[in-house]
Amino acid sequence: MTDISFTPTFKHVTWVDNRDRVAAGGQNGFNVRFDAIQKDLAELSRVVGVIDAGLKAAGQHPATTRLLALAPAFTPLPPAKPWGLDRFGVATRLSTTDSSVTGLIPVSPPDGAKLLKLRAVGQNSGGGNLAVSLFRAKLADATARESIASVTCTGTFDAPVDVTPGKEVVDMATYRYFVTASLSNAADGDIVNIISVQLSYIAA
Repeated sequence: MTDISFTPTFKHVTWVDNRDRVAAGGQNGFNVRFDAIQKDLAELSRVVGVIDAGLKAAGQHPATTRLLALAPAFTPLPPAKPWGLDRFGVATRLSTTDSSVTGLIPVSPPDGAKLLKLRAVGQNSGGGNLAVSLFRAKLADATARESIASVTCTGTFDAPVDVTPGKEVVDMATYRYFVTASLSNAADGDIVNIISVQLSYIAA
C-alpha cells in the first residue's frame, strides 16, 4: 500500500476588529474560506475511505484450500469381509478370494469448513465394483445417512470428485461424518487396493 497523507489547504487569516469588513468575495471573504474548507473535507473523506478499505483488507485472509489426509485403515463392518493393511499402509483384501469387502473411517473435518472434493487413490485391476464414498448422518438418527460425494474406482485411479452442492458446509453440531470403501463382484486375482483418501476444504 502506498503512503497515505492529507495536507490541509485552508489557512485561517485572523480578522481584525474595526479594520476587516465581513464580505462574501475577495481573498479573505466567506466564499474563499468556505470553498477551501469544503475541498479539505472532501479530501479528508477520500483519505478516510482509503484507510478504511486498507484496514478491512488487512483483516481479511485469502481463502486457502486445505487437505485432510485419511489413512485407509477401514473399520470392519460385520458381517461383510474387512479390509486389511499391508506393510506399506495400503488397504487391500485380506484374501484374493474375497469378492466383497466393506469398511468405514470416521472423519472429523473442521466445524464450519466448506468441503470441496473427495479424492481416492489406488488400483482396481478387474471388473469388481469399488466405490469410496463420503457420508454424513444426523447425530440423533442411527439409521439414515446422506451421501456427500462418491468416487467410482476403476483401473489405476486418482479420482477427485466434487462434494454435492448444498452439503458442503460442515456442521458438527448436527452431523457425524464418515468415509466408506465398498468392493463387490471382484474376481480371484484382481489387484484391488486403496492407497490414500483425502478431503479438500476451505477453513471457515
